Amino acid sequence: MTPGNRKIDVLLSSPHFLRIISIVIAVLLWFYVSGDRANEIVKTFRCQVDFLNVPSQTILKPETKTVEVSVSGSRRVLDSLQQGSILCEVDTKGLSLGKYRLAVRAIVPKDVKVVGINPSQIALEMIRYVDRLVPVEVVVKEGLPSGIYLESVHIMPKDVTVKGIEKDLARIESVRISPTLEQLKSGEEITLPVEIVKSQPFEDEVTIDPGQIKVTAVLAQGLPKKKVPVNVQVIGEPDSDYSVKAIVVEPSEVEVEGPYPRLGKVTRLETETIDITGLAQEQSMIVPLKPLDDSLLKYTGASSVRVNILLKPYTVSKLLTNVGVEVEGNSIYPGWSVEPNTVNITIEGIPSEIEKISETDFPIQPYVNVTNIVSRKLMVPVQIRNTSSSIRVVKVDPSRVTVRAEVE
Repeated sequence: MTPGNRKIDVLLSSPHFLRIISIVIAVLLWFYVSGDRANEIVKTFRCQVDFLNVPSQTILKPETKTVEVSVSGSRRVLDSLQQGSILCEVDTKGLSLGKYRLAVRAIVPKDVKVVGINPSQIALEMIRYVDRLVPVEVVVKEGLPSGIYLESVHIMPKDVTVKGIEKDLARIESVRISPTLEQLKSGEEITLPVEIVKSQPFEDEVTIDPGQIKVTAVLAQGLPKKKVPVNVQVIGEPDSDYSVKAIVVEPSEVEVEGPYPRLGKVTRLETETIDITGLAQEQSMIVPLKPLDDSLLKYTGASSVRVNILLKPYTVSKLLTNVGVEVEGNSIYPGWSVEPNTVNITIEGIPSEIEKISETDFPIQPYVNVTNIVSRKLMVPVQIRNTSSSIRVVKVDPSRVTVRAEVE
């Protein structure tokens, strides 16, 4: 080792030199840290709030959708922040409909510290979001002139889906399209925007799907016509053995013509009153329609309809108890006994026939047939002889009895 290298080695290993180096490093670190802290600033950003875990068919009405987030950090870091670098969110998980005040959470990048959020909480209301299918009406702008009416109208689709909060949908009176007379005269297919007629202004957004409707119409001269359902006026009750099964009207609708406003008020037509008191068989008759109340309205065709009154038997049930069982048939034995020798019989029929049953007029007879029976003791089915065509045997209890041969 040369003398020069030896001197350098001694200098580097000297305690004084090491102390000086330590002091220099400490001073440099102090300057670095102090300089970095001197460059730290506070900056405020406006942040759009994301609402998480909102239940389906629910909309939020928050008092605000943006907040101001104050953050601290070095000037270099904060100056590099871009739109979207800071995320703000409110979590609605597990909440139902109602009003709430929820905390805002800010998510910031590394080396950035949140100093404050204004407002730190957001008041909001969770409201049910529903949809409804509504039929589309056709209303001609400024109406139709006298002597012209819509003979037919074809719209596609016939219904639209309206979406919004329940309170707003309750305010919808109708959904319509409004073609002009000139548009209808063309006879061609036209596309028109859908309009909502509401009783009060909406509180929130209401959407319509689809927003446009295709319509084709045919105009005709004369008075408008309308088919109106017929309602049959009936008084009285049929015979006690019967009830009304159905009343069939032919035709079920009758055409009426007259001015549009008055025609729209006619919802049904009435027949003259039919008295069916004591009716015991089905009946078909021609019945006139009542005159129309409005003198400006009239029937375009016949002012009468055919009415068919269909009946069905009214049945009642009755239990016949302890009815004796008879023995019939040829046997090799001189006689037979029956155990039990009586049965209970449930019958069903029209009231008048059931009421006629008496000891002298008894149409139901249970019996057993012992023809070709060789065994001295045997269980056999109970058979029924029914001389009435309007009475039906529902049940025999017991349905089988024991026959025992009587041997001398």
